[in-house]
Amino acid sequence: MSTDATTADRADAAADDPGRGHRELAAIGLRAIASWIAEVLTRPRLLVTVGVGLAAGIAVALLIHPVLIRADGQDGAVASAALLGLFVATAAGVVPASIWLMRAIRRHPSVTGTHPSWRDAGLLDAAVDSRGRVTLAPGTAERVATESRRVIASSAVGVPGAVALVLIALVAVPTYVISGEAGTFGWFIPIYLVMSASTLWSQSLAAGRMALLRDAADAELALPASERTVAPPVEPPHGSRLP
Repeated sequence: MSTDATTADRADAAADDPGRGHRELAAIGLRAIASWIAEVLTRPRLLVTVGVGLAAGIAVALLIHPVLIRADGQDGAVASAALLGLFVATAAGVVPASIWLMRAIRRHPSVTGTHPSWRDAGLLDAAVDSRGRVTLAPGTAERVATESRRVIASSAVGVPGAVALVLIALVAVPTYVISGEAGTFGWFIPIYLVMSASTLWSQSLAAGRMALLRDAADAELALPASERTVAPPVEPPHGSRLP
């Protein structure tokens, strides 16, 4: 299979493919991120995360409750102390989870060295567009397979904290609406909700494109060596100096 013919066929296929919408890409990315997080955060690690979060949250809520009584009154103090305890528990639990996820990125080292993953963004951007249409350049499947996995792993680092904040906000908002007491910290809930939702959306879109790119690169590498596209030879800029 010639390189020129294969590249032309893929270009025609990409032109005919309308691509995927943002919702579909986000769903694909969420599945890829969830699969990676489930692989890294095993059951013992989840138990440690929950234990650390509960201990920190309960301790802070008990310590801050007397102070909030003088500021918000008895009713507002209970809600504010509970909310602050939830935030502290989330932060304390997310710290070890994020550390484990950061360390797990090393499972997919960059092909070109130990530099940050974004330095090979040019290769990935050229291989997949904003609608998830993949066009692999000949001879780049191995690099793309590694770099796309690294980007998915990097996108998963901030997801546990964002998900936890969204869940806390969804629980806290109805509680404050029913009680009629927003408390000192209740006014920050919409801000945290918007920030967390935007983080999940952007990370899911990025991971969705990388998941499609990863699958395409894996399919290319699964072909026999004789059927894979080969990169054309690179000509020296000033000609060959070999005799």
